[in-house]
Amino acid sequence: MSSTFYWRLPGADDARNRAFDALAAGNAPRLPAANDLRHGRYGSFDHVVQVARAAELVAFDGLVAGDEPEGDAALIVLGALAREVRRLKLVATFSPGAGSAVYAAKKAVSFQRYSGNRFGWALESSDDAARRRRLGDFVGSGDLGARLEDFVTVARGVIESAHFSHDGPFFSVLEGGFQGPLSGRPFPELTLAGDSAEDIARSARLADVHAFTLGEALSERIALLREAASRAGRSPQVALRARIVSHDDGARARLEAERAGLAHAPDLLAGSYDELAARIVALHRQGVDRFELSSPRSLDEVYRVGEHLLPRVRQLLGRKAA
Repeated sequence: MSSTFYWRLPGADDARNRAFDALAAGNAPRLPAANDLRHGRYGSFDHVVQVARAAELVAFDGLVAGDEPEGDAALIVLGALAREVRRLKLVATFSPGAGSAVYAAKKAVSFQRYSGNRFGWALESSDDAARRRRLGDFVGSGDLGARLEDFVTVARGVIESAHFSHDGPFFSVLEGGFQGPLSGRPFPELTLAGDSAEDIARSARLADVHAFTLGEALSERIALLREAASRAGRSPQVALRARIVSHDDGARARLEAERAGLAHAPDLLAGSYDELAARIVALHRQGVDRFELSSPRSLDEVYRVGEHLLPRVRQLLGRKAA
């Protein structure tokens, strides 16, 4: 199987997003992100659109919108981008504690209708209980896994059945299900994450994609997922999340990573295009099907990766397949 490449959209901590927000507020941008300084004309979403269009132009396969307390809602961002990019898959990250499983399912099938079935879910809840409470989520840490499963049961039930009832510990529905124009749409591709045995076992049973973060013992974690999925008669894809800094000169890439404060980050890929291509192919051989990449300078890096790194990777993978 060939690898696919997704780009994680810039969030609230992205330097150029902050510059555009300052510009929209009538302040001078803190970075030369735009030369048109007319108040209210441009905002951070214009930057996000540029990143999304760049990712499509340089042949990425999809986009991921993160879930940040200080950032915009992932579903809103992707809904706006769905008409800007016509080929990329669009994955929204959110917590099962954000609201009704039935209403989340309704939003998903509506998104599928208007995007040509390009929508996916990445379901995650913060490990920080205080952060969850700030968002109105008071479920205890020990119940997060059970709630996620209950959420998926109800959401899948109302999408795939016209008459579905379920009385669970966290979500319930009586004779629910979508009919008319909302019926017949596929359940969104489901990405789950985590390194614990419980997380891996849950993905083996439920997920289409399980996302690991680049770090130690990756091969062992992938092997555990493969074994558990095989016992369940399933084969979810393996995604790898990493931050990337690339350049034609490896020393320059590592210097840029150091300036961005990422020099010792365990999830960092930094180096020349040839070095990174070899590293990505090696990770693919370990079992990674999808690479979910991000960068502190999103627009610059998506062009670099798409124009210089991905062609090298695909050429190497093509040689391997041949």
